[in-house]
Amino acid sequence: MPALRMIIALFCVVWIAQAAIFVRNQRGMRTLAKLSPPEPNHWPRVSVIAPARDEAGGIGPALRSRLADDYPDLEIVAIDDRSTDATGEIIRALAEEDPRLVAVRIDELPVGWLGKVHALQRGKEAASGEWLLFSDADVHVEPGTTRRAIAHALSGGFDHVALIPEYGTGSVWVEAIWAVFMRMFGIMFDFKAIRDSDNPKAVIGSGAFNLVRREAFDATEGFEWLKLETTDDMSLGVMMKRNGFRSEGLDGRGSASVLIYEDLAAFYRGTEKNAGAVLGTPFPLFVAGTIVWLALEWSSLIALAVGPGWLRVLGGLTLAMVTALHVRALKTNTGRTAAAFLWPIGSVLFASTLVRATWLAHRRGGIMWRGTLYPIKDILAARRYTLGR
Repeated sequence: MPALRMIIALFCVVWIAQAAIFVRNQRGMRTLAKLSPPEPNHWPRVSVIAPARDEAGGIGPALRSRLADDYPDLEIVAIDDRSTDATGEIIRALAEEDPRLVAVRIDELPVGWLGKVHALQRGKEAASGEWLLFSDADVHVEPGTTRRAIAHALSGGFDHVALIPEYGTGSVWVEAIWAVFMRMFGIMFDFKAIRDSDNPKAVIGSGAFNLVRREAFDATEGFEWLKLETTDDMSLGVMMKRNGFRSEGLDGRGSASVLIYEDLAAFYRGTEKNAGAVLGTPFPLFVAGTIVWLALEWSSLIALAVGPGWLRVLGGLTLAMVTALHVRALKTNTGRTAAAFLWPIGSVLFASTLVRATWLAHRRGGIMWRGTLYPIKDILAARRYTLGR
């Protein structure tokens, strides 16, 4: 029992260190909507590359928000990636209304490519912009977002800008998970280090908004290097930094937003692809590591439950600090706070999604995504980004 108490006390101290890292990293993160970069003498052409598959329910309003942006020289390449619903019809109808929108249809997926990465490659081939904005098709942007992002990139000398959007959900449980995720995000990403071109290990990416200078992107290995990468957004950041280009990570609240996972079942299904970031560890060892992680997550509650007086005091103080940390993390991204108080449940749910996704991958012999099975050996051979690298 004394050894257990000391381990729990140590875990509480680890939380204090995590809180300090979170605060430091948050101070280094800039919000795009609050920036006022000088306007360039010439606005370069920007091509938004937005792949979509079976997204008829939300793609129309999202693309209209892109078209309503006030960027002076804008092109939108919307890719209908083998959709079986009305996604293609919606894209083509919008293209007829506005010549700035280019419709691309994909009927077959080549062997050895992840569907989304292949769609991004096809979109790039059709794009004419000097800057390429790789973005999920369901992202909504506020007027001025692209203009401000380009002005900031040009004035700051950045080749790559990743904007973290405001996320929304219709489920309090998904939002509780999101509080945990955003707290982890705040600890993992040092934004000052990301801006340092001499630090190739500090990387960032955003599937909602990855803006890259085309000349810089063309100097990298390109999507051929990422063709089976399940975390293509982060791996794009890896690719840019490893080739010596400058990256920037920005808070996108007030600039871009996306609705994710309307309920918990959708969250579980939607995160199956993310197992690619943690594959390679034997499943029993992965489960054991997850249990240790949960013990760390719940250490303040365990201290309150089993500790003597001094440990309960430490646990109580740690619990208050951890809760405040989750409130800050969720509020920074969504503007809401209520679900952050459910973070202990959110931690369990978050862990269960990764365990489930990893178990399914091992059982199937690969990752099943959008109707295609990608073998584990192929995913591991092509992996460029590992969770927590």
